[in-house]
Amino acid sequence: MKLQIGVQLFSVMGELAQDYLKTLENVAAAGYQYVEYVDPPTDAYTPEQIGNKLKELGLTAVGSHVHFDPYTSTHEDMVKTAEDAVKMHAEAVVLPMSIMTTMDEVKKVAAACNEMAAIAKEHGMKFYYHNHCQEFYQIDGKTAYDWLIELTDPELVGFEVDTFWAKRGGQDPCELIRKLGPRAGLIHQKDMGTSASPVNLVDGVTGMTRENFRDKIFARTNPTDICVVGTGTMEIQEIVETVTELGYASTIIVELDCCARETEEKYDTPLSPLESIKESREYLDAVINR
Repeated sequence: MKLQIGVQLFSVMGELAQDYLKTLENVAAAGYQYVEYVDPPTDAYTPEQIGNKLKELGLTAVGSHVHFDPYTSTHEDMVKTAEDAVKMHAEAVVLPMSIMTTMDEVKKVAAACNEMAAIAKEHGMKFYYHNHCQEFYQIDGKTAYDWLIELTDPELVGFEVDTFWAKRGGQDPCELIRKLGPRAGLIHQKDMGTSASPVNLVDGVTGMTRENFRDKIFARTNPTDICVVGTGTMEIQEIVETVTELGYASTIIVELDCCARETEEKYDTPLSPLESIKESREYLDAVINR
C-alpha cells in the first residue's frame, strides 16, 4: 500500500487560534487529504462542528493528539476524550508525550496508556503513544521508551514514531521503526536544521525529574532546529523506504513543531507555516513516488 501523507495541525497552531475552520480549508488547499488533530486552541467550535467541517472538505483525520494526563486523568476523563475524538471523526487518539524519570512513573504512564487504548477500542479507534526525546532517558538499565513498549499491551497500544525526536534521543529512526514492527502504525516527519547541537539531547543527562526536564532537555533547543521536510539533515529517503518496506504504517505525517517559520521577521524566512507544510508535502510526495 502506498504511504499516505498527512499533517499534524500543530504545525499551523497560530492559524488555528485565529480561525480553526478556515485553517482546515487552507490545509486542504495545500494538497492534504489526511490530517491529525491537535487539541483545539480555542473554544470557538465544538467537536461536532470541527468533525462536520472535516467531512465537508473531504479530509480524513488519521488521529487526534489528546492531552489527557496519565498522572491525573480519571477514567471518566478518558471516556470524554474518546467521545470527543469520535465526534471529530478521528481514527485514533494519540498521547503526544509524557515524562517518565522513575520506574513508578513508567508504570503509571503504561497503565494509563493501556486504559486509554482499551477505551479507544471500545469507541472504534486505535491508540498511539507519540515520542519526543526525553522518553529515551535511562531508567534501571533501559530507556523509559523501552519500558513503555514492554509494559503496554501490544494488541492495544501502538506507537507513533517521531523520527526527528527519536534521533534527538540518540536513536536511529529506522532501527526504532523496525524494532517496533507492527506497533509503529503512524510516522511523524520533520527535518533537522544545522543549528541542532547537540543532536542527542539526552546523552549525559542525569538527575532528570518531571519538574526539571525542560531545563535538562529542551532548554538546549533552538527554533531553527526544525525545518521544512527536505531542507535539513534527516535521512528522509531511508525513512520512507523503511516504512514502505515494512508496510505497517499507513501515514507519514508532517509535523513542524516550531519550524522557524513562525514569522518572517523573527526568523528571516519567506515561508509561512502553510507554505512550509505545502513544501514538505511536495517533497515527501516526490520521495514516495521515486
